[in-house]
Amino acid sequence: MPIRPFAPGDALFVQRLSRYATRFHIGRFLLQPSSPLQAAFSAYLPWAFKSSITYVLRQEGHGLARAGFVQWQLQSSRAEADLMVLSPALDAPDGHPAIWHKLLAESALSLANHQIRRLYSELSDQPLLVNTFMQAGFHLYARETVWRLAGNVQVGPPVDARLRGRLRPQMRQDQWALEQLYARITPQPVRQAEAAEGEGDGKGETFAPPILTNRHLHRPLSSYVLEGKDGIDGCVQIIWGQMGVWLRLWVDSNQPDTGQVRLLLGDGLQRIAASRGQGPVYIGVRDYQSGMGSVLEEYGFAPLTDRARMVRTIWQRAKVAVESRLTGLEAVREAIPGSLAMPQARQE
Repeated sequence: MPIRPFAPGDALFVQRLSRYATRFHIGRFLLQPSSPLQAAFSAYLPWAFKSSITYVLRQEGHGLARAGFVQWQLQSSRAEADLMVLSPALDAPDGHPAIWHKLLAESALSLANHQIRRLYSELSDQPLLVNTFMQAGFHLYARETVWRLAGNVQVGPPVDARLRGRLRPQMRQDQWALEQLYARITPQPVRQAEAAEGEGDGKGETFAPPILTNRHLHRPLSSYVLEGKDGIDGCVQIIWGQMGVWLRLWVDSNQPDTGQVRLLLGDGLQRIAASRGQGPVYIGVRDYQSGMGSVLEEYGFAPLTDRARMVRTIWQRAKVAVESRLTGLEAVREAIPGSLAMPQARQE
C-alpha cells in the first residue's frame, strides 16, 4: 500500500516534515496549538481515546509523490473525521499537489475500513488548494471569514433591556428548539453537507447538528440562549482555549433589525471579559450570514482569513440480499428419438 499508519520509527520523518506542514481546522489550531508528532504518538497511549490517526507516505522512485504525511481527527460520537495536517505544504521545496492527492485518496480508503463515512476539511480559500481538494473527491459547501478581536473588548451600543431579560443559560430541554433554530438559519445544502438532515449512524441514532456539538477537541463550551415567543430566537456559545476564545453566534443575521445579533455578541464578549479569558477572540462568519460583518466592526473585530469548508462522502460496501428479478426458465421437454438417418452416397 502506498501509505500506511504512523509507526514509532517514523518519528524523525514526521518531525522533519512538520516544519513544512499546512494546518487545517484553524479554530482548534488558534485555541490550542499542538505538535503533529505528539498527536501521532497519542494513538499509542493505552489510556487515551484514539482521537487522531496519522498516515505516512514513504516510497522511492515514484516521481513527485514520494514523501509526506496526513493527520485526521476522529469524532468519537460520529462516523466522521476532520483533516488536521498535510505535509509538505504546496509551497514547500518538495511540495506538490500530487502528494496531497495521493495522501487524501489513499487515507480515505483506509478510513472507510474504520467505518468513517464523511471527511471534512476547512482550508484557506485559495484556488490552488480548493482545486486540489476537488480533484481528491471533496466538494465546497460553504465559505467563511474568520474575524479576530485582538485588543480590549468593546462595550458596544446599548441593547434593549427587554431582549436582555430573555437571555439565559442553555438547558438540556432546549435541544429540540436549538435544532429548529439551526434549520431556520442554515441553507439546506449546508445542512445536508453537515449531516443534519435526518442522517444517522445506521443504528437508529441521528446525527446532532453543529449547534449541539463541539468539534474543538476537549475544549469547554458555555452556551446561552435567547428565548422567543415560539421557541429560541438565538444562541451564543463560547469555546474556551488556552491561547484564545472562539465565539459562535446562531441567529438570523439577515434581518434589518440587528438587535438580536448585538445582544448575543455583546453578552458573549462581556462574559469573556469577566472571566479574564486570555488571548484574542475569534468568530467565523459564513457567506450566508451577510448582516454580521458590520456589527463585528463596531465591536472592534477585523477580518483575519478567508476559509473554504469542504466535505467528502465515503461510500462503503455492504452485502445486501437482493430479490432475484430474472424470469424463470421453462423446463425443456424430453427429446423424442426419431428415425433420422444420414443419407448414403448413391452408387453409380
